[in-house]
Amino acid sequence: ELCLAIDEELRAYLRCVDEYQTAQAEVVAACRAGILDLARARKSMGNRGMGVTQLQYPARMTATNVLDVDAGKETALVLRYRSNQDGGYAGTRSESPSSAEERVKETDPIRWFGVLVPQQLRTSQQSFSRGLESVVEASNVCIKMKRHYQRYQELLEQKKKGATCEEK
Repeated sequence: ELCLAIDEELRAYLRCVDEYQTAQAEVVAACRAGILDLARARKSMGNRGMGVTQLQYPARMTATNVLDVDAGKETALVLRYRSNQDGGYAGTRSESPSSAEERVKETDPIRWFGVLVPQQLRTSQQSFSRGLESVVEASNVCIKMKRHYQRYQELLEQKKKGATCEEK
């Protein structure tokens, strides 16, 4: 029974390793696509609009995505999308969905480059958003992987203390 539990934990750990590698590959692919599309957008826009420096950012700039982490527990990480300019999260205020969508459009960083931006810039933004979601997924899988590995180590310690496995 103990040996079966050890084997099951090891299988679960290896499944998590596979999921983690897949998520990491998705992060790399999304970042690569985002950078390539960003370069294409820069080329198509030329000198107009792609020169946003730190001095040109809006004074009240806030992140559009926020990662919630519970410091006391090793639980799943949650990615939340900001929808208003005072730092609240989507769904925390009692407003209509259309009003929330309008606020997201107002704070969309792609608007810094003008109204008519190249499609590659929008595609780049989508790629980086997909990459961010993949990073969160990889982090959640990493947490599960650590739990399975700790449980596997505990079961191995129990086995060393005296429990024997029957050979089949």
